[in-house]
Amino acid sequence: MNNTPATAGRPEWVLADFLSTYRYWALFFSSLLVASASQGLSTILPLMAQKASASYQMIGVFYFAINLGWILGAFVAFVAASRHGWLALVVPLVIHAVTALAFMLTPDVWGSTVFLTVFGMVHGMSRAVFPLAIAIFLVGGRPNKIDFGCALTLISASILVAFFAPAFLSMLYQFDDNGTAVITAFLTCIFLALILLLPARPLAFEEVPRVRHKPITPRRRSPFLVAIMLSLLPVLVIVLSCGLYLAQENWLGGRAFESSPAIFLISMLILAIALTAFVYLAYWTYRIHGELAGAAASQRLLTPLAGMFISILIPLGLPILIMTLGDLLNDRARSQGEGRLVSITWLAIWSLILPPIALAMIQNAANNSYEMGAGAA
Repeated sequence: MNNTPATAGRPEWVLADFLSTYRYWALFFSSLLVASASQGLSTILPLMAQKASASYQMIGVFYFAINLGWILGAFVAFVAASRHGWLALVVPLVIHAVTALAFMLTPDVWGSTVFLTVFGMVHGMSRAVFPLAIAIFLVGGRPNKIDFGCALTLISASILVAFFAPAFLSMLYQFDDNGTAVITAFLTCIFLALILLLPARPLAFEEVPRVRHKPITPRRRSPFLVAIMLSLLPVLVIVLSCGLYLAQENWLGGRAFESSPAIFLISMLILAIALTAFVYLAYWTYRIHGELAGAAASQRLLTPLAGMFISILIPLGLPILIMTLGDLLNDRARSQGEGRLVSITWLAIWSLILPPIALAMIQNAANNSYEMGAGAA
């Protein structure tokens, strides 16, 4: 792979280019909001329809209409996204919001087959158009297969997070069983998604990507200490959770903190160490991106601040960044006539099973890369 910035004649986007733009994160969070709102509403709406005396057959019609809406959304994405990408996302959201508002204001038609059919089709269309249109936008940047796959995987992670939405909306429905709170929460998510998309025009990644270079002086670290420090976070969280559960349920009759101040102090100490490990994770990801840029400029590197936030806040962000850094380090070694510095296969395995081990492998490869650079100089 080429580590040089894209030329002016042919834009070729890499993963870091996508992740360094506002429009990518506007697409990410708007997709998260739409998926969460739609997933939650499609789970709660049958309960609302049953309250309006809708039969099971009518509810089945609603879910069938959602499937028809997916076909309509796919058509809108393939026809309109390449030419009018912003409108291809915004118009279905506006239609969805209007129909949801009409649904909230007219509870008498909640059991109507016609209304459930129309609402289901609009519901499915707005859900389908996002992932398909986003894929078309990403292809416009002409990324290679790995960069395209990673960028799309991060967007897809928003759909996984959306599966938690029904739990939240079910609590709202329990609090307000007339459905007003549920529809209001849904409309709020759609409104926030529209606000995110407003300044994101154009959505296609067709221009030359912006050049980034935020170097930090490279520094060697012990991979063993990196693994130990970063392993404290998951280990101590598990220990704290199990310890408190046992103390609450089995030993102290449900009053662990009141019965034993020592348990409270130990718990706070464990929590403080776990938070320290979390801060160190943020610090390490910040430094490693800057230090690799300091060793050699590369368009495939994020800025240190972007790398830090993505690794600690975005689902699947850390494993994808680990793989990207490993691939970059291997390419640097090959460019100097050396063998690979890290096994991508083992890096992928450890990044999913125990990320601190994968991060230690990256640190070890970075140390060797710095030595190669010093030797070549």
